[in-house]
Amino acid sequence: MRTLVIVWAVAAPAAMPVAVNAQDRAPADVQNFCANIVDDARERRYAIQREELETLRADIEAKIVILEERRAAYELWAQKREEFAEAANEGLVAVYANMRPDAAAVRMEELPAELSAALLTKLKPRASAAILNEMSTQDAALITQIMAAVGDVGLPDGDG
Repeated sequence: MRTLVIVWAVAAPAAMPVAVNAQDRAPADVQNFCANIVDDARERRYAIQREELETLRADIEAKIVILEERRAAYELWAQKREEFAEAANEGLVAVYANMRPDAAAVRMEELPAELSAALLTKLKPRASAAILNEMSTQDAALITQIMAAVGDVGLPDGDG
């Protein structure tokens, strides 16, 4: 047994420096590994940021398209509104304002509904109501719908 202990005692000091050398090398290996992948990691991080920016750019461009569509719809609505308002000029409005409601109603039923609606919107509310009262139910309903639609922009609801 004594021989065995001596062999072990002789072999033990030689094994210890090897373990210490492995521990000394570990930080150097880690450092080398980190130094070797730093460029790849940086490039990957930049690629991820670039992808995020491209996604944001696409979102912004989509919102710009929606805004341009809405702007075009508003411009079209404004143009139609202006044409509608011009259809009933002041002289014609004065003529219908001085007519009896029953006579004005008969004449307006023969006009295009859009023109009748434009004229009625320029008259005083009491005169418009009296003329609508003298019209047929169907014509009065159509003209009322047109008058109500003039104030409605008619754009789809958006979430923006």
